[in-house]
Amino acid sequence: GQQGYRDPLNNRDLDRGIGPDSTPYRFTLAPIYELPFGKGRKWLNQNRAVDLVLGGWEASAILTAQGGFPLTPGYQIDSCVCGNNRNTANVLRDPNLPDSERTVNRWFDTAAFAAPAQYTIGNAGRGLIWGPALRSMDMTVSKYFSITERIRLQFRAEAYNLSNSPYFANPNTTFGAGTFGRVTAVGNSPRAMQMAMKVMF
Repeated sequence: GQQGYRDPLNNRDLDRGIGPDSTPYRFTLAPIYELPFGKGRKWLNQNRAVDLVLGGWEASAILTAQGGFPLTPGYQIDSCVCGNNRNTANVLRDPNLPDSERTVNRWFDTAAFAAPAQYTIGNAGRGLIWGPALRSMDMTVSKYFSITERIRLQFRAEAYNLSNSPYFANPNTTFGAGTFGRVTAVGNSPRAMQMAMKVMF
């Protein structure tokens, strides 16, 4: 890592752990559905007025579910006097909390860590803490209007983060910091909606 190895002799075997970009799962679904109404479709395909209102609609979405990333606890104090090596605390037990106990003010068990003795290296390894998961849904509804044989008009309504669900940023994992174990930001934007029209010829 950019801050060096935990062991002062750069023994990589003592610094093994889950990679920072490893997530236990990622699921993405992108369905597209044409409503079966209007000209050339199953129902109401003979009435021009109905086709103008109900025909030609299409709905699409992008749904994403992803697990959190593994986070590595740090320590504010260079207890081992290792120079610029990454400082770590001691871990006493599994710091991850059940989902039912996690809050933004206590994402993991902060009492599971302790300060190492002076001139010693903390035993907390890499990737011990699982960060927040991601759930998101974006949706688009669109319709084509035929003006002439060569000219078409497209209307689009788009919604991003449709459920307005927060994607929490990673908690502070530096032992000794005032916000240790707390989530203090979100990693996504609130729900946004927009509409647009486009002429194609």
